[in-house]
Amino acid sequence: MAKIPVVDLDADLELEGCRAWGILRDEGYFYLTGSKVADMGLEQLVAVAEEFFRMPFSEKMTYHISESTCHRGYYPPGEEGPAEGISDLKEGFDSGLFETRAGHDDHAVSSPDCSPPVPGFLATVACYHSAMTDIAHALSVVIARAIGMPDRFFLERSQHPPNQLRLLHYPASATPRQGVGTHKDFECFTLLASTGPGLEVERPDGTWTLVPPRQDTLVVTAGEMLEILTNGALLAARHKVGWIRDDRYSFPYFFSFDRHILVEPLDQFVGPAGIHYASVTAGDHLQARTSQVFRYLRNREQGKRDHLRQQS
Repeated sequence: MAKIPVVDLDADLELEGCRAWGILRDEGYFYLTGSKVADMGLEQLVAVAEEFFRMPFSEKMTYHISESTCHRGYYPPGEEGPAEGISDLKEGFDSGLFETRAGHDDHAVSSPDCSPPVPGFLATVACYHSAMTDIAHALSVVIARAIGMPDRFFLERSQHPPNQLRLLHYPASATPRQGVGTHKDFECFTLLASTGPGLEVERPDGTWTLVPPRQDTLVVTAGEMLEILTNGALLAARHKVGWIRDDRYSFPYFFSFDRHILVEPLDQFVGPAGIHYASVTAGDHLQARTSQVFRYLRNREQGKRDHLRQQS
């Protein structure tokens, strides 16, 4: 197994920023350690996730993501994934993602109408979300230094970001089957904790590496917004989840910019070959990507197109 690099939030930030650049360029991912990570409260989140996903399927479906007043809630295996191809094995509960309708609270972790009857569910999710936000803020300084920007570059652009926390359950499969197909995350970077192996990350040279969980660490992967900012100098990490032999719980937290922030290549990454990525607001980027991968959103868009055709 390849040796996986480690970034320590308790180490010298200048040194870790220099290291992070080379790691993200050459690998696209790393383990994150530090006192903040050790205190993240994963055990409590695992406990409420296990209790929720043990609920009868019919009861979980009453919290289906399409029934919420925002893009938050439960989705069964097959709800998320490409329109064509092999469906994912996982089921999940999304919290903290941006609203798909205007006029709602952008950054609330959840809302009472989509909170399952699991004791302490909402409080536990909110507490973990807060811990991940604190860690992401600390890491954002390291990443800012890595790309040659001021320490507060990310922080100033993420005052009320649509940072999403997902609770994912991968049921054990007796036969080989993908947990999640190959994809990139949409945001700046992802913080991932999980209870078992399964994650595989593609290195920039095209080889794949198994990245198992380690106690008191998070796995960090680069996302599409960071790729855009660096004009492709740093590539978003392509990753997947393979065959899950034992039940696995996974909790990715996605760090994004505020929805109105324009994401575009920074001047220092635009060379003679020019700009390789179009400018886009963070909100439009997330909306477009999310609408591509959720079946209920694709169906809504198709319904709108059918309605317009009928009226024309």
